[in-house]
Amino acid sequence: MQPIRAKYRNLSLLLFSGLCLHLHVHAQFQLRIQVEGLRNYKGQLLLSLFNQAEGFPDQPEKSFRQMKIALHASQQPEGVWQDLPAGFYAVALLHDEDADGRIDVNWLGIPTEGVGISTRKKMLWGKPTFPSASFYLSHDTTIVIRVHYLL
Repeated sequence: MQPIRAKYRNLSLLLFSGLCLHLHVHAQFQLRIQVEGLRNYKGQLLLSLFNQAEGFPDQPEKSFRQMKIALHASQQPEGVWQDLPAGFYAVALLHDEDADGRIDVNWLGIPTEGVGISTRKKMLWGKPTFPSASFYLSHDTTIVIRVHYLL
């Protein structure tokens, strides 16, 4: 009788382990973005969520998801992406002050509107890379993006 109980116990443990693994692999998480450092509340914020290096940070059409946030002086800007699978992500942000849907640059190609990325690293020279801006999402997370004005 004992070997049968042990067999069922092992089978139960195996099924339970498989269920836990399935739930973790298919878990969905929330990513909340808070924004600080705006110089004004004109226009809108354009955010692109990338799950790969291709297109990061300046080709939003290649991003995993996108978001627009209308700006109001009475509110701290914030946005949320829901139902994200676990994985590596990077966020690129544009303060689109003239609300034309694209980044404005000067004759040297330097952005004249505010930009930001998902890590708090200073953007000194050149475009940030996906590895330098990425983080691993494995639970509901809030990140703060600081907007930088290069000109």
